[in-house]
Amino acid sequence: MYETRAHRPYYTIANLGGMGIPLKEVSGFGYHNTIYIISRDMNNTAYFDIEEMKRATEHFRILWKDEKKVAEIIKVMKSRFKEATRAEKEAWKQNWSEKTDNVLLKEMRRYFNLCLSCLGTMYVSNPQHVSPLEEKINSLLENNAHKDAILNMAMSYKGVLPWTSEEKETESINAYWNDLNLSEQDKLVNKLVNKYGWFNEIEGDKPFNAGHYREKIINFRKEIKIPEINVAIPDDVFKIGRLIGELGFLRLWNRYHFMHLRYHTKKIFQELTRRSGVAALEFATVDEVEKFFSNSPVNLAEIKKRKNGYAAYFDKEHNPVIVTGSKAEKFKEKVQGIAESDTVKGNVARKGYASGKVRIISFSAKNYDEQVAAFTEGEILVTGMTRPQIIHLCRKAAAIITDEGGITCHAAVVSREFNVPCIIATHNATKVLKTGDKVEVDADKGVVRKLQNWC
Repeated sequence: MYETRAHRPYYTIANLGGMGIPLKEVSGFGYHNTIYIISRDMNNTAYFDIEEMKRATEHFRILWKDEKKVAEIIKVMKSRFKEATRAEKEAWKQNWSEKTDNVLLKEMRRYFNLCLSCLGTMYVSNPQHVSPLEEKINSLLENNAHKDAILNMAMSYKGVLPWTSEEKETESINAYWNDLNLSEQDKLVNKLVNKYGWFNEIEGDKPFNAGHYREKIINFRKEIKIPEINVAIPDDVFKIGRLIGELGFLRLWNRYHFMHLRYHTKKIFQELTRRSGVAALEFATVDEVEKFFSNSPVNLAEIKKRKNGYAAYFDKEHNPVIVTGSKAEKFKEKVQGIAESDTVKGNVARKGYASGKVRIISFSAKNYDEQVAAFTEGEILVTGMTRPQIIHLCRKAAAIITDEGGITCHAAVVSREFNVPCIIATHNATKVLKTGDKVEVDADKGVVRKLQNWC
């Protein structure tokens, strides 16, 4: 039985590999010292070399000043989006169980390479890469009385987002829902399940079901648009703000295409694993699956060990490598834990104040589906980093808190769009906070405090 939990090796290799050659091909900078530690329950922890991150920041500080190079990068992103979209449309027409082994292997490689391509461009806007833009725009507005309003307007980027069609359909149905009989309602709900439900299956064990969409239709809430104040945006601020906004917008589409392509890659992996008769093959890499089906030697015993956790790193030739056992343990020492406290601090993505109960969403947890289903309006969403498949939770949340992220990350972009207080890059929120904790979120100062007395 093929398991569908998050960090299988083909996915880890794509995540790690994208930071190397694919990123360097686009931006001129690639990482060599990044390490991924995958636990027994398939949680992912990344280790970045501090000095290498500093070099990356300085590289991108120079890059963002080169308007020609920036324009080229954005052009490459959009070109790759078109290629990804074509591949995705083709994939939905396929019944993988009817394809020959050779066709499956060819398509698996194709989708995996497209995943790398999307990740290479997505990583361009990583937090340590866009921090020079954030520093610059904040310095330009340091003494401006309308700083927050100008920042929001300057970084706003108009465009159709990945989830726009689903939101529009849900809103449209909500308008006449009560006029429909049960049979008509069920028909519309099932249409949404068939069209969009698959997105939850990327991380979860099953797609969003009818109950999910019925609840979403009934309780659909339009986003609250904050009126813009009549204040001029300085030209130099607008220029940087527009770049930040566009990078954030394109990052969401990069993430969407990667997750879309990853879904189809997983489906092919499932079929090949079923045909192989070797359950451990789900923990193989794309290279290893290709070798297995060509009758080349594959260390199945080593592959099977990965189910208990593994580490991934770059070798001297800049190729991603996976190790288990004692070899993996030595890498774990490089990942430092964070001591618990009653306070969580991070960077402000969207100002505001909220209080409520915490709901942790872990994409690799065995009960991920239950976590998502249990989330209720007004709870505080706490996660490593938000992703497109929980956009409906971002809309319902009283506030969003993440371990990771920068000014162009998914959480920052959606919080600005939905006007939800948001604190990112806390590094420890999911360790300090637990589901059910009562907290106050001061997103003006970037602080989250546990509440001892709750009324």
